[in-house]
Amino acid sequence: MSDLKQIQKIELEMLQVFHEICQKHQLTYYAVGGTLLGAIRHKGFIPWDDDIDIAMPRDDYEKFTEIYSKDLPFYLSLVKNPANLNVLQIINNNTVIEVGKRQQGIFIDVFPIDGCPRPGFRRKIYNLNILLRRMLCKLSVLDILENRDRGTIENSIFNIAKLTKIYKVLSPQKLVNNLEKKIRTYPYESSCYAGVILGRYRKKELLPKRVWGKPRKVRFENIEINSPNDAESYLTSLYGDYMKLPPKDKQIAHNIRLIKMLK
Repeated sequence: MSDLKQIQKIELEMLQVFHEICQKHQLTYYAVGGTLLGAIRHKGFIPWDDDIDIAMPRDDYEKFTEIYSKDLPFYLSLVKNPANLNVLQIINNNTVIEVGKRQQGIFIDVFPIDGCPRPGFRRKIYNLNILLRRMLCKLSVLDILENRDRGTIENSIFNIAKLTKIYKVLSPQKLVNNLEKKIRTYPYESSCYAGVILGRYRKKELLPKRVWGKPRKVRFENIEINSPNDAESYLTSLYGDYMKLPPKDKQIAHNIRLIKMLK
């Protein structure tokens, strides 16, 4: 079995455990990003994808952090992603993989969903504020940040920071606390728009709250998981014609390699 297939198999088992915990405690969650795309287009993993992305409304996200230790099996733990301090990771401690520059267990990413302003001037100011705070958080963990295309301006700032070493005086925890405080300005329950504020697709992820709504059940490999109520609108916003496969040269797995299984 290839590394990719082994990682997918273990992630599927972890996703099943997570789903059962959420069912038990009546917590709302949604498959998002490539996980949702895989569920709708492939009825499971995107064949070349090697991660699981989940999002939860802020209140459910916080509740999960409180109850997880009672229900997660002993070999699973919940940690903050060291390269993205606003993301939780469920880690399988019986595995070791190489992710860019670091080694850790196979993981599932769990993102919070928060409210945001309606489209317009206030949204633009809010997005700019979040972008600047997010950039400072990224700069503070520059040593372990994965290389990827971030756009000309952002890459230029990061390159200057590497040369000057200015990022070494920044406090990651203080910066992420300030960022999270700003993100919580608009509560999910009372907002008309919501999304993963720090999501990879940025403003494309900020959608009318009805798109999230009551979770729908969708098939994912041999299990059922939750999707946004209007999964089609979500996927169209992020990917456009989401049922169309990308060119062969774009069908590439992330830079993750299975090193060993401890048990």
